[in-house]
Amino acid sequence: MTAGAPVKLFLVDDHAIVRAGVRSLLSHHRQMEIVGEAESGEDAVARVPAAKPDVVLLDLSLPGMNGIETARVLRVAAPGVRLVALSMHEDAEYVRGFLEAGGSGYVPKSSLETQLIDAIMAVARGEYYAPARLLAELARDMAQADPYRHATLTKREIEVVTQIAQGSTYREIAEALGISEKTVATYRERASEKLGVRSRAGLVRWALENHLLD
Repeated sequence: MTAGAPVKLFLVDDHAIVRAGVRSLLSHHRQMEIVGEAESGEDAVARVPAAKPDVVLLDLSLPGMNGIETARVLRVAAPGVRLVALSMHEDAEYVRGFLEAGGSGYVPKSSLETQLIDAIMAVARGEYYAPARLLAELARDMAQADPYRHATLTKREIEVVTQIAQGSTYREIAEALGISEKTVATYRERASEKLGVRSRAGLVRWALENHLLD
């Protein structure tokens, strides 16, 4: 974003009345300019790169490709864009999920009038934004959480991790599952990334804590 230039915004929401409300709310702010709109995640992915906004205001409850999925795709399709969630959910889990997907700000729809401007300006400066109550709740949950609680492995990733934890070699796992050793390595890498562990010992611990080993 050029210094002194208005923040260019792209609005994604499947409800026309919400988009109209946001336009009305921002209409008196010369620091901001809406450069595009979309009513679905798929539409946003197609339009955002060409519109070149600074910030995308993204509804999380989109039909089809939801807001979290859209955020993940936009982080690749438009890597310089900052993402602000507009959500009906006032729950720290949703904040965490959006931040993990690449988001920078989170505004409950019940607080649009009081918090949207602050959120846009904060993320445009390269900062992160969420209501203080949700940030406090998120920090408390993270402090108390099992380090693996939010990791979700596919059935095949679980099979590979379990066999690795049991001491099987890549060749043995490949033969048992009918896949190549290269594919075994790929499943292990994906599982390790999700769990945040790289060592066999870490995988063994996860398998034990999830009762996958005798």
